[in-house]
Amino acid sequence: MNQTFTTFQDFRQRYPIRPNDEGMLLGSGSYGRVIKVEDQLETEWVAIKISEFKGNDTKSLKAEVELAQRVPRQANIARYDACYRLETDTSVSDFAIMKYYPDGNLADLLRRVTLTPAQIYDISRGILLGLQHLHRSRIVHRDFKPANILISRDNAGRFIPKIADFGLSKLVRDDEIESSDFDLSDGRGTPSYKAPEQIEGSRVSFNLDLWAFGVILYEIMTGEKPFRADLRVTSEQSARREIEKKIITVELPARLDQVPQPYNAMIRRCLVRDIHERVRKEDELLDLLDRIPQLLADAKALADARQYKQAIAVYEQVLTKRENQAEAQAGIRQARAALERQLLNDLIAEAETLVRQNRFDQAKSVYEQVLLRDASHTVATLGLALCEEQLRPKPQPIEPETDAFVGERTDVYVAPPAPKPAVVRRPPVVNPPATERAKPVSGPVVAAPPVPIGLPIRPVSTPVAEGVGTRLATRTFPWRVVAPLVGLSGLALFFVLQQPGLFGGSQRVENPGTKSEKATVVPAVPPAGEDKKTPRETTPETVLPAPAGREAINQRVTVALQKARSAFRLKDYEKAYVLTTSALQLDPSRRDVANLRTASLNELRKVKAPIPETRPLAETPKPGESPAPTDDAKTKPADPTPTPKETGTSAKQLAQEEFDQLIDEGMKAITNGNNKAKAMAAFTKAQGLTKEYELNTARAEAAYAYNMNKAGKLFDRDELEGAKDWYLVAKAVKDTEEVRRKIKQCTN
Repeated sequence: MNQTFTTFQDFRQRYPIRPNDEGMLLGSGSYGRVIKVEDQLETEWVAIKISEFKGNDTKSLKAEVELAQRVPRQANIARYDACYRLETDTSVSDFAIMKYYPDGNLADLLRRVTLTPAQIYDISRGILLGLQHLHRSRIVHRDFKPANILISRDNAGRFIPKIADFGLSKLVRDDEIESSDFDLSDGRGTPSYKAPEQIEGSRVSFNLDLWAFGVILYEIMTGEKPFRADLRVTSEQSARREIEKKIITVELPARLDQVPQPYNAMIRRCLVRDIHERVRKEDELLDLLDRIPQLLADAKALADARQYKQAIAVYEQVLTKRENQAEAQAGIRQARAALERQLLNDLIAEAETLVRQNRFDQAKSVYEQVLLRDASHTVATLGLALCEEQLRPKPQPIEPETDAFVGERTDVYVAPPAPKPAVVRRPPVVNPPATERAKPVSGPVVAAPPVPIGLPIRPVSTPVAEGVGTRLATRTFPWRVVAPLVGLSGLALFFVLQQPGLFGGSQRVENPGTKSEKATVVPAVPPAGEDKKTPRETTPETVLPAPAGREAINQRVTVALQKARSAFRLKDYEKAYVLTTSALQLDPSRRDVANLRTASLNELRKVKAPIPETRPLAETPKPGESPAPTDDAKTKPADPTPTPKETGTSAKQLAQEEFDQLIDEGMKAITNGNNKAKAMAAFTKAQGLTKEYELNTARAEAAYAYNMNKAGKLFDRDELEGAKDWYLVAKAVKDTEEVRRKIKQCTN
């Protein structure tokens, strides 16, 4: 194709033109003729357009080819391969060579074929893309009609339109490109496809070609032109005037209503008289063709209905057709963010359910999933901290040290590993009456039955005969029978004595400062050296038991501490001092009680009030010792009062401890049982402390954020009653303008 020809004869050797062969003529008109020729070098068919040069180079075929070659390559633009100006036997003519398209142009195709919806879509889209490419290259076609749209095919056989014939096309100058309209109209063009501004000779714009596209699209859909002359008109001049009148008045045919969407809307956007109201960009028509506005509306409706997954799918359809569609990109970002929030809310709800079921390990895992997606999620952070606190091993309580002796075991009888024979006292010899002295003993000596350990042992005697010179009649004791019975009886008694209050065998007395023991009954043992044969009735010895369990003591101390705190807040320091001193006598290890006692004592000293006298409980005497008399002048208090420097405790510190405890109680009431009333009571009490003291409210801020988040989720779902309950809880923690406004919104 790059071969240069100097003479017409050389040109004919490669392209043997036969002007008189009607079979090779593809078309003719005022511009000249188009002939089908076989390229002898490439052995393929080409189309050669021949136009006589009349001396005006700007309107020549060669100028048209040069203008077309300025357009960058695009699939929907037909390109000339070359153009030669040669002298023939009769004149000087321009010969333009381009590829031959067997399907001809769009006008030929519409006469031969009924297009399917898919073919209509392909052709419409291709024409718009070609026009878009021309306009971006600053070229207005001005003679846009089906005869100037060539039809090609791709490898799959689909139609590809190619815009050709730039004979009337004009290049827009740089100084005109910024204007919304410019002067390019000279009245030329095909009458049925002319725009009103072409007919009137007024200023035009790029959407001049879009008017022609609307006419072509109507012809594709209906098979006829929208603006036609009446069949009764016989004169060509009269027909032209009637067509132009209909175009200027934009009399759209009634058949347009039968054209389906989106083509109906596209035609109506093109066939508008005012160039400023007519569609100005091919992008708008392409969006209508691909139903982009409808898809965007559907996606927005799905997003408003919180069907975010379906909305994302529709937005992705839009982005498949328009990769950089701004509205679709923004919509898909918003939908994904909302879907992420929804997922986080579902995970938080699942975790809170697990917390209420005390399944802290699984709840911790769910909270961690939330934090992986959103590291700044406040509720997940608080929930994770709660789970870790619950899963942390609890420290074992440290028993307070005391100098009182606490026996690990009592001195009750403990059955030995192997039974031992019991010691049985022999009955004393009794002198019978004289009448019976001669009678021998007729029966064996009967051993006393086993006596339960711990009960008085009574001597058992049997009458025996005694005479002058007679001996005590005795028989060998059956150890093998009695010993196991004695052992079993001892074990039974041991287990019976373990039950408090059974048979009156044990009683309880309070002995502060020592570990709890059970009262036991110890059998009396005869002193060493005493004759075992002498009957001796013994009295059981009672060991005093320890006080009630540790849990009961802690409960009593806690109650006393609460009363002391209330008294301290009411500035009744004397009562607070008495209560804390009494509590310390029960449990000297309670540092919180000791701190409050020290603070109360300091306040009493400030006001120079008399310090109430307190008497410590007497120590439990050790076994074998008698309790020492108590002397008020000599007795030292069991818990010496620490100085303020030692404790560093102040009223503010005590209030801070109580504040943190109240916030924790409120959060536990919510997380463990959803007890809002109990939580609100604790939070209100804590809020009262903040008004009296300047406290650290970090825990309150976290609790406030937690409850506001719970309320916000319900508020977003329009569950206003539930949201109001949570807002009231948040208000009990921290009374802010935000929470009051939210409560008012829920109420209204």
